[in-house]
Amino acid sequence: MLTSLDVLWVNYPARESDALKPRQLDVARRCGLTVPDSQVTNTPDGVRDFARGVGGAMASKTLAAALLVESGRLQTAYTRRIKPAELDDLAGVEATAHLFQRFLPKARECRVTVVGDRVFGAVVQAGSEAAKIDWRSDYENIDYAVVDPPEAVTIGMLQFLRTFGLSFGAFDFAVTPDEEWIMLECNPFGAYGWLEDALDLPITSALADLLTSGATAC
Repeated sequence: MLTSLDVLWVNYPARESDALKPRQLDVARRCGLTVPDSQVTNTPDGVRDFARGVGGAMASKTLAAALLVESGRLQTAYTRRIKPAELDDLAGVEATAHLFQRFLPKARECRVTVVGDRVFGAVVQAGSEAAKIDWRSDYENIDYAVVDPPEAVTIGMLQFLRTFGLSFGAFDFAVTPDEEWIMLECNPFGAYGWLEDALDLPITSALADLLTSGATAC
């Protein structure tokens, strides 16, 4: 009944479901955004072949939800840096598909929240080794600052959202030492409250403006 209403969804649930990581990477590339070398596989030989092609450090990531239950406790599956020695024993890889990517040299990372056509950029500057691999693992050692993404990156993000039929997206970028912005992923229901508080970004107001704009279903 709800999906029959001619109203704006932020975001329409089925379109969020379509925006999974492997397709995101393909769409982002077609929208002019740079993405890391990536491989989705569940075979040890596939991982090793990709490692040889990368010729350097790799990272492993989940393809969907990062939460799992282990030993009766809720755990978060953070991004992991894969050490060369771990390639000798990849037992368990065959259990499900995994996402492997080139581990990127980072000057900093950026979280860019897009609401309609309004863009709110934040630098996420890691202050510990754990945060440099996955800043979600060590919030206490992160500094924040407002940033304006390059124009080409903004154009690419807006095209990305239009392609998926989304009105909201939280984009994560790695910025390399030579200032190349590389898109890691877009969370179509990403959290933003802590950045709004830290940097006084009017993201909630932008969402309210969008929802009351009178726009119909996208």
